[in-house]
Amino acid sequence: MELVTLVYVSSASRSFKDSDIQDILRYARESNEKNGITGLLLFKDGNFMQVLEGDAQVIDDLHHKISNDPRHTGIITLLREPIQSRSFSEWKMGFKDIGTLTEEEKSGWSDYLEHPLNDPSYVSNPTKAYRLLETFKKTVR
Repeated sequence: MELVTLVYVSSASRSFKDSDIQDILRYARESNEKNGITGLLLFKDGNFMQVLEGDAQVIDDLHHKISNDPRHTGIITLLREPIQSRSFSEWKMGFKDIGTLTEEEKSGWSDYLEHPLNDPSYVSNPTKAYRLLETFKKTVR
């Protein structure tokens, strides 16, 4: 089994209510547990950034399914690479809506929190996207 990590960004093709996101998370957590997938989903102003970890074939199949999901548009794969161990092992699917952070919660962060999750800087520097995901790893629900 080859273990990989995959990071992508996408935009919602429609408005998402909190209940829509909760439904997505419930389904993803059940499915991910069954398929040995771990990861984290960030959401901000209609854009998603997600990291997935697991068996290469399982991750590739899931990524293909996500790419064909009509709720997403503009999917950009930022990173797909083999890993020795998981960085998000405690999360079947962690989640953080960083668009709802208060000014106090944002204080001390650099200005990258002001950029959309599909910002070109993440495309040109996928490591920056991965660091963002790592940053929120300890603050997700």
